[in-house]
Amino acid sequence: MKSPQSTIFVLFILLSSGCLGVIDDINEGIDDTIISIDDEYPQLDLSERIFGSPQLVSYQQCSDLLSDLKQSVYDEMLVQLDQQSYYHWTPNMYVDDMWRGGDDIALAESAEGDLSATSANSDDRTGDYSGTNNQESGVDEADFIKTDGHYIYMINGDKLLIMGVPEFGELNLLSNTTMIGSPMQMMLEGNRIVITSSINYWNLPFGHPLLDVMGHEESYTYFNGDGEPKTNTYIRYESLVMYTIVDISDKLNPVIEKELLIEGNYHTARLVDGTVRSVTHLYTYFQGIQSWVSLPNNYYQIEDRYEQMNIWNQSLLETINSNNAVIQSLTLDDFIPQMYESTSESESPYVKTSLISDDCSEFSASPETTVRGLTTIITMKMFEEVVEFEVDHITSRWAHVYSSGNTLLLAEPTADWWWFWRNDGFEDSTNIHAFDISDSNSTSYIGSGRVSGTVQDQFSMSEFQGSIRIASTSDSWGRWWLEGEIDENGDPIFTGPTNQV
Repeated sequence: MKSPQSTIFVLFILLSSGCLGVIDDINEGIDDTIISIDDEYPQLDLSERIFGSPQLVSYQQCSDLLSDLKQSVYDEMLVQLDQQSYYHWTPNMYVDDMWRGGDDIALAESAEGDLSATSANSDDRTGDYSGTNNQESGVDEADFIKTDGHYIYMINGDKLLIMGVPEFGELNLLSNTTMIGSPMQMMLEGNRIVITSSINYWNLPFGHPLLDVMGHEESYTYFNGDGEPKTNTYIRYESLVMYTIVDISDKLNPVIEKELLIEGNYHTARLVDGTVRSVTHLYTYFQGIQSWVSLPNNYYQIEDRYEQMNIWNQSLLETINSNNAVIQSLTLDDFIPQMYESTSESESPYVKTSLISDDCSEFSASPETTVRGLTTIITMKMFEEVVEFEVDHITSRWAHVYSSGNTLLLAEPTADWWWFWRNDGFEDSTNIHAFDISDSNSTSYIGSGRVSGTVQDQFSMSEFQGSIRIASTSDSWGRWWLEGEIDENGDPIFTGPTNQV
């Protein structure tokens, strides 16, 4: 990532440690797991989970990136199997109060401005219509409906509808265009629309060329209840996010110019001065990595508890070893999203484009908190004859995205849900990553900070006069294993959520 020419004053203190460098203390391999017995159930020796600095550090070697991604999959797998032991051996494991809720408190701030009415002719409707769903001026956010004052553009099912507005209150349907997949949102600039769609492998028609792009045959080995090795072969596929550029110069006959596809799930997109910034997230699931213990067929006929526990422990270790073999066989291609492009000039239907360099320097992570999920920011000059793009990958959880004309923010939970298992003292917190997008050709990393609690959505973030403002909520959402607090009368005590700015 490039260093910006100017920095932004952040309301929270950026916990930065200088320029980006090599991550220290890279795990060289997956450690052996030791079974320990306590008073309740056979516990696994889980890896240490600590909150390091939120600062993003770029990788310098692809081997380090792959090692961290594998380690994250392994650590999560151990927690899931440890929970299985808890389910199996601990009575009354379910607590009465699994979920804690409360009324959400929305904090908003309005800005006043002058809106001058103009006496324009019938062809000039500047100021006579409202835009749609744009949080910041000058930044076109993706939405399912757009208007330029003369025409209304709407996504309806798998159709792009263009409607004329000859007079206020009148609508004329001019054209409808069928799109591939499930169109979700669009962005408008001049005579071009960029449509974002979600494409699922199972929803494509038979024989569609994308089926060959999305599906990959994979195999893994496992042991059945009799201890015999079995091989399972399956079609592994990833969903795609597609960006379609539509030329709407002729409203009666819109023309699809280009399609750009990336593996993963759609976060959001912004269009500023002809530059599209796409934010997607890929969280890969791997078949063959079990979150349950494979037990022999006669296990539940055994009446002796200690004999059962010995068999359980042995089966647990075998499951871990089997999972570990699958994890060690993974490559970067198993984790990293692939991108494809289709244009009318392409000789083949879809051309694959690499999103990884030889040293993986476009990947970054917060030390000690690497996860298998990848948030990808693609800066694309979509309206050029040849699409130019810059890619930044961040190992992160599902994030919320805010964008002004100059700054893009990612808000991602510091820890996954499984980090809190047997770590009840951990508090919710959120990493805030700031990027400079004032240059339409690139996205530059500024710095990162951390706030207590969780950020609910993009409207919990804003930038104003050089300061970043964050509203967060503190709770223990999703940690169903925590017992609720009660008072001296046995009544539950409300413990959250609480809000802070």
